[in-house]
Amino acid sequence: MCKCDLEYNLMFRNKLLSKCRVFIIILTIFLSSFISHSNVHSYEIGNIHLNLIWDSGGVSSSYLLDTINYLEDLGLHITLENLEWHAFMTRLLVTKDYDLAFLGISGGGVSPDMRELYTESGGLNIFGLDNSVPYVQESEDMQNEGVTIVDLDQRQQHYYQWQQLMMDKIIPLLPYYTPVSYVATWSNLVGYNSSWGIVDCLPYMHFESLHENQTSILEFNIADAEWRDLNPLLLDDTASSFIFSLMDEPILGWAPEMKPVKNALVKEWFNIDEYHYKFTLRDDIYWNPSYNISLRNDTSPPLDPLTTPLLSGLKNGFVSEGTNQRVTAKDAVFTLLSFGNDIVSQSTTMYDWIEDCYVDPFDEYSFHIQIDGNATTPEQEIYADFWDKLSADILPEFFLNSTDATVSYTSGGAECTGLYEGIQNTTEWKSYSVSPFGCGKYLLDFHIDGTITVLRASPYWFGKGIIDGTSQILDLDKINVHILPDISRELSLFKDGFLDWTGLTAFPTYRRVMQKDSRFDVQSLLTASMSFLAFNLQRPFIGGTNNYEYLTLDGKTNYTKGAAIRKAICYAIDRVEMNNQFSEGEFFISDCPIYPFTKYYYHDDIIKYNYNLTLAEEWLSAALDPVPTSSLHPNLIQISVVLFLMCYMIKKRSRKLS
Repeated sequence: MCKCDLEYNLMFRNKLLSKCRVFIIILTIFLSSFISHSNVHSYEIGNIHLNLIWDSGGVSSSYLLDTINYLEDLGLHITLENLEWHAFMTRLLVTKDYDLAFLGISGGGVSPDMRELYTESGGLNIFGLDNSVPYVQESEDMQNEGVTIVDLDQRQQHYYQWQQLMMDKIIPLLPYYTPVSYVATWSNLVGYNSSWGIVDCLPYMHFESLHENQTSILEFNIADAEWRDLNPLLLDDTASSFIFSLMDEPILGWAPEMKPVKNALVKEWFNIDEYHYKFTLRDDIYWNPSYNISLRNDTSPPLDPLTTPLLSGLKNGFVSEGTNQRVTAKDAVFTLLSFGNDIVSQSTTMYDWIEDCYVDPFDEYSFHIQIDGNATTPEQEIYADFWDKLSADILPEFFLNSTDATVSYTSGGAECTGLYEGIQNTTEWKSYSVSPFGCGKYLLDFHIDGTITVLRASPYWFGKGIIDGTSQILDLDKINVHILPDISRELSLFKDGFLDWTGLTAFPTYRRVMQKDSRFDVQSLLTASMSFLAFNLQRPFIGGTNNYEYLTLDGKTNYTKGAAIRKAICYAIDRVEMNNQFSEGEFFISDCPIYPFTKYYYHDDIIKYNYNLTLAEEWLSAALDPVPTSSLHPNLIQISVVLFLMCYMIKKRSRKLS
């Protein structure tokens, strides 16, 4: 090789080497930038600040202050903001300007359907749930499927799986507590179960002896507010509802677990398809006498269909004597169609799923319901949450319906015949509001305004207890409902022995004393409410971009960083200790995203965030670890290695040439 060639080769290699060095510098800067960018959302424990909002009307500040202390043990700094109700709800639902929020909800629990709260488009979606966040779309799909499953056992298992997904993979909340209500009876009363309530337990109840100031073991004395209207279609208060429930029976039995039972009027049902059900009633049930008790008082002679005046109904002037009017499917159909008809009902939206309801053409004790979950669309839609609506107390069709040919329609489009505008103003309807009758356990004897309502055991009752379906008799012959709106006065009369049952929720001090007193039996039941700590999934750190980055640690790769951080917060809070410290351990600690009151669907065997600071730190550490080098794009690593080797070979060759 000549000298000029050698010089040319050396010059070429030096230029190439120089370019490679420049490229490596650029690549190094790029890789450094990439690594830095990959950790742009990393956080340093001890330097994390979150805000927690609450409405002071909802819970004692003690729980919030302790919650903050627990989270500070985890290295999180929490600022507590106490807001008035309007500002609180605005922050929750409108501006979504919060990291954590503590609140309670109530009024639900009959159904496990909580899509208003737990879906992206739900009107109460305070969590910032977004279907782009991993598992949220799956959760919404499961909830939409849940309301279409008509098999009760299958539906239960489906909601079990959904609750596990919510609390394991999404974690939009940490459930806290469900308050407990308390009631008391004298301990000589046998057969009362607070979960089932007074009305359902009456066939099983009796006194074994007399307690203080009790004059008869055949009477049951309780107190309540004054009732207003005893027609179930028109009533709007619990006092009226209680009185009527003593006199009547529900079409379909409903258990405390929020599931139907076959021990009431309906003894069997069949789902012909997912839109069509057939229900069959017992054939041995009669309407109690249609007594007119409007002029009766405590000096009136005993009720007797031969001597006590009877009210006649709209339909052909029929009366009930206790053995001449059977309860049939037409009564059930009339009841359901009436509840769905705005001419006579204040609860029509609860029955807008009834597309049609009619008596079976071959069996007068069977009726059919055809279902459409959305009457506003042309397609027939499944609706599985109708069961509790069938627990309405049955109404006498012969008395309240008419022979008028007027056709009207329910909110779901089902046809009604006989109901017309102004029917509520008829003598029969007005009479039924103050002197009603049913097919239930007791007969209305007399009522004295502001003083007392008295009921007598019905000799015409069919004699089956709803709790277990066994034959029962009514040992309590008389029920005295004393009109006493002052609950403090009620408690005083109970303690003195003039009442046999009372509520104790508002009197925790007296209740704790009674729990230690063998003369009393104090029972509890869950309320239809729940409190929880809500996470805003749209906020940085607890959500935001952390919702889209998965963990890389073995065993945790199915969890996002956001979920891991929310898990850490859940594990860091000792709900048991706070319950013991501030509520004497009396609250029910919930672990599910649905009301514990919804017992049939509440999934007790679910992931539980019991206090564990070690697990909290483990999940937080997993979320805050920087992205390892191996997570960089492999092509970038390969390119850098190849270029380095090229530069090394060129440099080595250049030395030989020189």
